[in-house]
Amino acid sequence: MNSSKVEVRELIAWELDEYPYRDSAVVLRQEEFAKQVERAHQRLAERECHAGCTALLAKENENIDHLLVACRRRSDLLAEYEGLDWTLGVVDLRRLLAFQRRLVLNSRRHTLHTPRQDNWPELVSLTVGLQRGTEHHFLRNWSATGDLDISLHSSNPDLQLRLSPNAGRGGHLPLTLYGGSPFFEVTELRGRWFLRDGYHRAYRLLQAGVHRIPAVVIYARTLEEVGATRPWFFSEEQLFSDRPPRVMDFLDENLVLRYERTALRKVIRIRVQDSLQPFDETDVVQGEVI
Repeated sequence: MNSSKVEVRELIAWELDEYPYRDSAVVLRQEEFAKQVERAHQRLAERECHAGCTALLAKENENIDHLLVACRRRSDLLAEYEGLDWTLGVVDLRRLLAFQRRLVLNSRRHTLHTPRQDNWPELVSLTVGLQRGTEHHFLRNWSATGDLDISLHSSNPDLQLRLSPNAGRGGHLPLTLYGGSPFFEVTELRGRWFLRDGYHRAYRLLQAGVHRIPAVVIYARTLEEVGATRPWFFSEEQLFSDRPPRVMDFLDENLVLRYERTALRKVIRIRVQDSLQPFDETDVVQGEVI
């Protein structure tokens, strides 16, 4: 694979969305592509209808509860899921539905060590113990008007600028970098269990034959809390159909289209502008004070 390319694994047994990278990257002739999609539809039609059953594993959860007790009290977990109904538990990856259409795999990235199925301390560390990196390249430029332009470039697509918890206190800067949730997240809505976050780890674990893992379990009240509302995700109709997409389907070559596309990077741009404005004690300052 070219160093500027990444591999895409896309589930194609369900209605396809508009995705320009697929159209430009797929080398199959239109007729061959249509046949591959039709084979995926036939493969799906042979599958039994989805049977509603919990993804939680009561016995395993009881066996490792002593490892999860301290995690439930962690401040980062409490802050991440404030306002949600959540807990920690052991789930079966084979029972989870997928709302993401595509996995993007980068061979240049370091592949995490995959613990054995019986190594629960390492599995807990992998799923609720990691911290996502905020590595980035910092660039600055001066615009034609003399304003300072700052840009952060990162291979982490989830890199964000957030308000610091200490913003406005003790002279702390109001912004901090956030690398995205590092936690493996599963959510339940209307009797169906979805993988909310951790698709790449789930794919690697299933490849290695590991399917019982600890996770943050969220009992969602809406599809928004599930996180499945982006236009490039599967629709609600597809997710609650008789044969919805599953996380395991990413390993089924009969259901997946594989192709390469150009690697993308996250860019956050900030423009710093200085100005002097008349001071008037009666002026109402717009915005939230921090």
